[in-house]
Amino acid sequence: MYMPSRFVLIILFELFTFPLWAQNRDSIESVKLTLDSVVINAYGSKNLMTTPTAVNKIGLSQLQRYANTNVLQAINATPGARMEERSPGSYRLNIRGSSVRSPYGVRNVKIYYDDIPFTAPGGNSMLNMLGFNNVGGIELIKGPGSSVYGIGTGGVVLFNAPTVNNNIMLEAGASGGSFGALNYNVKLQLPKHLLAYEEQGADGYRAHTEMKRRVASYQALLPTFFKANLTIHAIYSDLKYQTPGALTLAEYEANPKQARPTVGANQGAILANASIKQQAFLLGLVHRYAFDEKWRNTTSLYGFYNETENPAIQNYELKKEPHWGGRTAFVYEPSNNISLHFGGELQKGDFSSRTYRNLQGNKGNQNTNDKLDLLQWLAFAQVNWQVKKWLFTVGASTNNLNLGFLRNSETPNINAHKKFSGEVQPRFAVLFSASEHFSTYINVAKGFSPPASSEIFADNNSYNLALKAEKGWNIEPGFRWKLLNQRLFLDASYFHMLLSNAVVTRRDAAGANYYINAGQNKQQGVEASLSYQLLKESQPLSVLLQGAYAWHQFKYDDFVQLNQDFSGNRLPGVAPHSFTLMADIKHKSGLLAFLTFNHNAKIALNDANTQYANAFQLVSAKLGYQKQIKHLPLQLFAGVDNLLNQTYSLGNDINGFGGRYYNVAPGRSFYFGLKVGWLK
Repeated sequence: MYMPSRFVLIILFELFTFPLWAQNRDSIESVKLTLDSVVINAYGSKNLMTTPTAVNKIGLSQLQRYANTNVLQAINATPGARMEERSPGSYRLNIRGSSVRSPYGVRNVKIYYDDIPFTAPGGNSMLNMLGFNNVGGIELIKGPGSSVYGIGTGGVVLFNAPTVNNNIMLEAGASGGSFGALNYNVKLQLPKHLLAYEEQGADGYRAHTEMKRRVASYQALLPTFFKANLTIHAIYSDLKYQTPGALTLAEYEANPKQARPTVGANQGAILANASIKQQAFLLGLVHRYAFDEKWRNTTSLYGFYNETENPAIQNYELKKEPHWGGRTAFVYEPSNNISLHFGGELQKGDFSSRTYRNLQGNKGNQNTNDKLDLLQWLAFAQVNWQVKKWLFTVGASTNNLNLGFLRNSETPNINAHKKFSGEVQPRFAVLFSASEHFSTYINVAKGFSPPASSEIFADNNSYNLALKAEKGWNIEPGFRWKLLNQRLFLDASYFHMLLSNAVVTRRDAAGANYYINAGQNKQQGVEASLSYQLLKESQPLSVLLQGAYAWHQFKYDDFVQLNQDFSGNRLPGVAPHSFTLMADIKHKSGLLAFLTFNHNAKIALNDANTQYANAFQLVSAKLGYQKQIKHLPLQLFAGVDNLLNQTYSLGNDINGFGGRYYNVAPGRSFYFGLKVGWLK
């Protein structure tokens, strides 16, 4: 064990946090923090204390603790969740180690944006299309979300959109910082309408990591008829970023800032112009209607289109991935102690992909011409039954995925089909509320996660139709406790999951990914958070202390590949220990200070556990001032990340061929910004 057990116990009782943030999302106004304000939407719940599952809430105040450019640091302050930036613009998100199968992007985590299915039917989520100002809050559900959300063994993320209200407001902001970072945004709020534009750019810490993103969005909240409203979302994103590639240990130690060099016949990242050009557009409609006091419904429809141009070291790929779909969810509450939730979800995708040889950043001869048709649907139902101090939950979903593949660049053409159908995922939960200050629960859920389309059809132009879906049961007891007149809050849980047919990543000599099933693995851990209001907000000076801790023991239970036996080894890419300490200090004059310390233990980089990435400690700080002078809100801020100037690898290439694992994260960096507005 990395830490002495006594120190772990101290951490469990002293250093945890829960981001207890109110959901007032009105621009740069300060957000008041109270325990009673934690509203939870997961599984149709209404508040945190009566939610029988592990869920964390990240509100606007938590997001604003950092540089106001992305949600990465706020998510990393949540126990059990990890977001990585392999290079500016290239994100990887995991919940409880689920990025073991995700060398880049977001897979095995189901994502919704304001009740709109955001994860594509192929299993990938284009999280990097969203700008910082498109996010009004986040809920992270840890473990399988089977009874309501269907496919997945990692978890579910619910993104809240910014609130649209009846105010009239104009707001503009700009920030800059180290490594050529320059960002600006403008927002116009009209009654029932919100328009926003933001642009973000950076030269990057490493060689060949330049990034530029532009996001334009429109949001409206319109009444339709009595007790009903329609929300409209339109988001356009234009993203370009360079990908430097992973380094060997020798290259990393010699110069961690360098891009992957040319070695033999494999061209380097700069010579290949390894990069991503991505354009995406989301149009979504969400209709909410209360039929009467007992019945209500939320229905969403969406269309999504994106084009990607990706010169990589091994090839040059052009992709188009349009998809559309919808979700409907009914709630029936015949009495105060019974509620029924049921509905369905449907998604259809028609993807196309062409790959060419990469000749020093230019297209060469064509290698493949593929078409991929995807149809995914689920139906779900859940019953909540309150009996005095007990809450019983029973639910299940049935999930289907049909995949049709055509490769017409070969003779004869390759025409294949894959189907995952009839999978029923049940969930059972019991919660006991001893009082309004203490509740305990146990949650049991089955997870089912088919391989993503980009896992069946891999980067190296291979395909593996024999790839199986992950399956497993998760058992999780937990409790929540308010103490000291609700100034102290503790949230803790233990989970145990036995996963079969785990999908893991392999890399070939050119750095391309392919995937195999890894037999069976065992995942268990403790996750806890604590917050303590040292000085109340009613006083001139308020101080909120927080912390988060996660212990994860993820091991291969049975995994033999050819003549190599990895059984008993740690799963690569998962830190056995991590914790975060935070302090939020606010003065009634408008002065603000946010301090954060984060520790991550060393992680294995391959299945054989022969290489590890070193442990690292990060310190960040942000100082600010906010004030409203008549109709003019004002905010000034400045901060520093990685204050200790640690050299560490983040977004490691797990099981990299030839030991190419390392992607260095930025060193010490500074930023500053200004936001001004006019509010009627």
